[in-house]
Amino acid sequence: MNYELLSNLYKEEAEKNKNDALILKTRNEILQNEIENLRQKIKKIEEEKNSLEKEVESLKSALEFKEEKQKESFTYYS
Repeated sequence: MNYELLSNLYKEEAEKNKNDALILKTRNEILQNEIENLRQKIKKIEEEKNSLEKEVESLKSALEFKEEKQKESFTYYS
């Protein structure tokens, strides 16, 4: 009688562990997908940041050029 109870308990525990393992595997897959999505978003944001930095540098150069032109025109008239 005790062996049957132990056997049933063992089967129940094994089934529970199997279900827990399946749940953990599913959670792991979801987390891996989220990690990949976040990596893609980070990459996209970094690319956008680099693009904006280049644009800022270009605008700074244009502003410096414009300021130099204005200085040259002032020295002409003085």
